[in-house]
Amino acid sequence: MKRRTFIYTGTGIVVATGLGVGAFLLRNPESKWKIQPFHYPFILSDFLNEEFLRAIGNNYLVVRPDENSKEKLFSEITSGLPKTQNNTNDPDEQAIKIEKKVEMDFKSERMVLINGWVISETEARQCALLFLS
Repeated sequence: MKRRTFIYTGTGIVVATGLGVGAFLLRNPESKWKIQPFHYPFILSDFLNEEFLRAIGNNYLVVRPDENSKEKLFSEITSGLPKTQNNTNDPDEQAIKIEKKVEMDFKSERMVLINGWVISETEARQCALLFLS
């Protein structure tokens, strides 16, 4: 390999890496799940777009028509949330509580298969709540 080719290739790799890291650092730190933790599943909303989340929610409501209201879904999501000393309405704290419930769903094998995805019931309910909103 010629020295010139090596230098150009190395420079290109460094620039591309810098752009990738810069784009990662400049992304919006206030994710939708952080603003509306009851509507957006934490993990799913990182790699699925809102349209697909709504489709999951729609299909969940087809499977579970008894939960076809915002009030019912909200009460199911909030029931059994881990308690803390200070019950605040802080979105960060609510998101953490919901993620603990999702983890408990997986440990208790409360999962559903929708659109080829195995997700917890809580995540499916969050998608359904997003679909209805």
